[in-house]
Amino acid sequence: MFLIKNKINIHLYFFFLLLILIFIKFSTIKVFADNYTVKNIKIKEQYDTNFNKDEVINKGFKKGFKTLIFRIVESKDKNLFKDVPNNKIRSLIDNFSITNERFVNNNYEVDFEIKFDKKKLLSFIRKKNVISSVPKDTEVLLIPILIDTQNNELKYFDQNYFYNNWNNINKNYFLLNYNLPDENIENFRLIQRIKNNIENDDLSEITNKYNFDNIFVVIFYKNKKNLQIFSKISFSNSNFNFNLNQNNINYENNKILNQIILNLKNLYEDKWKLINKINTSITIPIKISIKNNNFIISDKLENILNQSDFVYEYEIEKMSSKEIIYKIIYNNNPEKFLNTLKVNDININSSSDIWNIE
Repeated sequence: MFLIKNKINIHLYFFFLLLILIFIKFSTIKVFADNYTVKNIKIKEQYDTNFNKDEVINKGFKKGFKTLIFRIVESKDKNLFKDVPNNKIRSLIDNFSITNERFVNNNYEVDFEIKFDKKKLLSFIRKKNVISSVPKDTEVLLIPILIDTQNNELKYFDQNYFYNNWNNINKNYFLLNYNLPDENIENFRLIQRIKNNIENDDLSEITNKYNFDNIFVVIFYKNKKNLQIFSKISFSNSNFNFNLNQNNINYENNKILNQIILNLKNLYEDKWKLINKINTSITIPIKISIKNNNFIISDKLENILNQSDFVYEYEIEKMSSKEIIYKIIYNNNPEKFLNTLKVNDININSSSDIWNIE
């Protein structure tokens, strides 16, 4: 009797193990990260006899689509998505909700939250021969320095229009959130001391006071009518240096100066998008081995895979009593993936064809 029970238990064990393997195999194929969500889309329409709620919804969809496109494509590609018809935009929407609805002074005001189907949207963008980027928000330390070249004079922060007004120029599609250094005399004296060689200095005496991976140093060389702008921007793993010249500037015209800030912000947004390109033409197969009993790390790895916009799909290719082998299709440089694992405290040996989590 004991032997019969033992055999039944063994058969049940293998039966349930097989079910688990089948479930894992088919539940992890072609796993995509969450859909793109656009929040706080505000529409205001006059409430009169011509009021049509469907038109309001269409306007919300169009505004939400534009906001999302501006967040994931470079400035040079935005016009390609300027006149997308409403029915096409609707086909890319997974669902939406009205988060606030009110009537104020004969106006109908409404806020939308719209979820776009990522797979459909990325496919639509690719058909335009455009490579989109991950809409990833990030924090930046910005050090804007103004030098009057006529007098070789460094302007203090309160005399620097760009310092005072940088964060007043905002768009709902911006991904970079700028933080400015403290307006203290110590920072000013440091910049004053190195101003003649400032482009070659890393300003670490200032930046080390702040805990930021992304650091932008922007130097505005001002003369009577022209403005030369040197940008030295450093993301965690990428650096860009470039110049921009603005001629015949009226420094009394705030509109012109604000436009310069907007142009720079759009330029920096594009640099950030370059780093976060989702290039589906790059399909790199990656295999990762993990010990079968390491449940915590296995769960952490799957969470990373599920949340990554660069992971096209993954599956458990093999499972044994000793290890689990994941097969991943990645749409970017594998170094980026390694860095993601490192940031999440997953140590991995990538020296062989199958990477091993240590």
